[in-house]
Amino acid sequence: MFIRGIGGIDMDLYFWIFAAIAVIAGLFTIAARDALPSAMGLLTVFISLASLYLHLHAPLLAIFQVAIYAGAILVLIVFVIMLLMTPGERFATIQANVSYRIFGAILGLCLIGLMAVGTKGVSDIMAMKGIFEGFGNPSIFGDLFFHDFLLHFEVVSVLLLVAMIGGIYLCKKKL
Repeated sequence: MFIRGIGGIDMDLYFWIFAAIAVIAGLFTIAARDALPSAMGLLTVFISLASLYLHLHAPLLAIFQVAIYAGAILVLIVFVIMLLMTPGERFATIQANVSYRIFGAILGLCLIGLMAVGTKGVSDIMAMKGIFEGFGNPSIFGDLFFHDFLLHFEVVSVLLLVAMIGGIYLCKKKL
């Protein structure tokens, strides 16, 4: 039984569509022979997960998913992939993957369309469910993060700094 939801689309169907896209793109990420198409599959997984967060009425998590993972980490991964490729290999990869670009463009348009349909009327649905007033509010998130969980934040920041220094040391050692 499907639950009627936002914008007239069945919410269970919305979930299954994006869950299937995430799983298929994840399998493509693992199975792709070249690193660049694999990174594009990972981008599709990240965007599908952001859509699932929107489905769960967690827009702040969706923003974090797109901004941090798709926007920063994936750009770093693609930068490293392009940096490690030789010029001839880069040209051959771009020329050989025209079908990937077409498939990616079609999939991207479908994802944007489904996200637009899925987010239409989110405020009406949130008002009906009786969610507390500050749900998804970045200022409340910031207050909790920097007051109640300040020690956790600092420990994670030191851990990330140590991991970054270790990665730089390992890369420099190989050069």
